[in-house]
Amino acid sequence: MKKGMYNFFSPYTNKTLLLGHRGCPKIAPENTMASFDVCIEKNISAVELDIHVCKTGELVVTHDFNLKRVTGYDSLAAETSYEKILELDAGSFFSPDYSGERIPLLREVFSKYGNSLHYDIELKSRSITDKQLGEKVWKMIQDFSLEDVCMVSSFNPFQLRSFRKLSEDTVPTAVIYSDSPSIPRLLRHGAGRYIASCSVLKPNRQLLTESIFNKDSLRRGYPIISWIVDDVEEAKRMIDMGVCGIISNNPEDFLELV
Repeated sequence: MKKGMYNFFSPYTNKTLLLGHRGCPKIAPENTMASFDVCIEKNISAVELDIHVCKTGELVVTHDFNLKRVTGYDSLAAETSYEKILELDAGSFFSPDYSGERIPLLREVFSKYGNSLHYDIELKSRSITDKQLGEKVWKMIQDFSLEDVCMVSSFNPFQLRSFRKLSEDTVPTAVIYSDSPSIPRLLRHGAGRYIASCSVLKPNRQLLTESIFNKDSLRRGYPIISWIVDDVEEAKRMIDMGVCGIISNNPEDFLELV
């Protein structure tokens, strides 16, 4: 099993890795310090979070390419300065109680939580040639000596391939995929692993079938982490099949399972 290569998985050898999807987004606004705080409070040991490079070069934690959904400001993260991003309210869309919650920097997240969390860092880039995002994320991981608690993921296998070469395969990398029409047809069933030479597969839960574990020899040996799993019975089914991890919007509901 390739997961034996990485310290990231070592605490979860005999149990399933449970990751909060953008923190605990049903309790606090996604991808904010408030959401990650809830993970700590609820003893959720791992988080999935999304990283962009903003216009002025900082690594910002937000999911969409456009900031409008979570802040009301209609602009791409990549085209917005960090000075402007600091002004944006990333909490009110969720609840008035979180008015003024900011989009954090990856540096802030690492500085506050350190190795008290495991991090699944999703690289958000559509480019097949730009290496800036991977370079900055790798440097940040090294700056905080968090190699043992980080995994790097992406829908974009070219970004993963670049990151792997840069990091010399020090941390696990995971190709994310689904059968969504927004995904290039050739990449909808995990073929991006051939481009990225990744160590982990992250299929959408709708693609998680027994064949992945029992019939598809191409996928044997890959730890599998599935998303987004919000139903307890579905989580039980996946754990019984042998997933290495599940990513959930309500991870607090699954603590007894893992």
